[in-house]
Amino acid sequence: MPGENSNAVIQKKVDELKEKFEARVQAIRQKGSEQLGNINDDAPDPSDTEAMLNLTFDVKWKLTSIKFDVPQFSMERETIKFDIPEVTMKIKELKFDVPATRMVRKCIAKKPEFHGFKVKWTCIYAHVPEAYMKRVTIKTDIPQFSSKRVEIKFDKPVVKMDRVEIKLHLPQFYLRKLDAQIEDHKEKVEDVAADMTAEIASAQTELKASLQSEIGEEIELMFDDLRESILKERTNVESAYDEAIGKTKSAIRILKENNAVDEVARLEGELSKLVSDYQQLLADLDKALEEMNAQQHEALTSLKISA
Repeated sequence: MPGENSNAVIQKKVDELKEKFEARVQAIRQKGSEQLGNINDDAPDPSDTEAMLNLTFDVKWKLTSIKFDVPQFSMERETIKFDIPEVTMKIKELKFDVPATRMVRKCIAKKPEFHGFKVKWTCIYAHVPEAYMKRVTIKTDIPQFSSKRVEIKFDKPVVKMDRVEIKLHLPQFYLRKLDAQIEDHKEKVEDVAADMTAEIASAQTELKASLQSEIGEEIELMFDDLRESILKERTNVESAYDEAIGKTKSAIRILKENNAVDEVARLEGELSKLVSDYQQLLADLDKALEEMNAQQHEALTSLKISA
């Protein structure tokens, strides 16, 4: 599991950094031994670091510890269940009445006409528009909706901070009474001791910075992997809903052009539900991402290292 792997990697990084620090302290002591050898030609072989340093200094080892909180991750399985729309387009014949007009010959007025001894009224005919409901039949692709139950399962990290202490034995250098041969070089010898002390202190500071940096990087890598898995599922959801919404809008546009009012109303209701479900599902996935980001922030801000 991601959390267990990260715990192991973090512990390995701590052990590796501690080993590097101890090797660096040894290198600093070796360098100091060589510098002392250059000051005193009669000194022991500078490759014998212990002999060189012990003849010049009282080397006392001080137990020093570096304390820091390391995040330990356990994983809780999170499951989000939802329905993804599946759309198939089927040709459907639709019959419906639409308002139309037609020209009808009607009597629009009467005129008097003289027939013998009588006057009669006769019609004046002309064409006038008449409204009526026209039966229309069209065939077009209409979306047919079904749904597929989907579960997104991912591991949600739970962070617990464990206090870790690295104990280090660091050398302290106290100048012995120098031989008369190198008494004149006392200041140089003291400089060597000061340099070693300063370099060891600098190495210790860098160790703390490296612990914070490398553990922080591992935390980021773990959360990046988890985020990527959720974003991948989010993309799949987007593809399914975008396809369904696009096909529905296209069908509605064609039906509006043909005045299929009832079918338009039905599909607009389907479209409204699709959009609402889509928004809710994205909100659920985004909430999961926000919770994960909050866990990462907690782990990173809790990574405080002190000596």
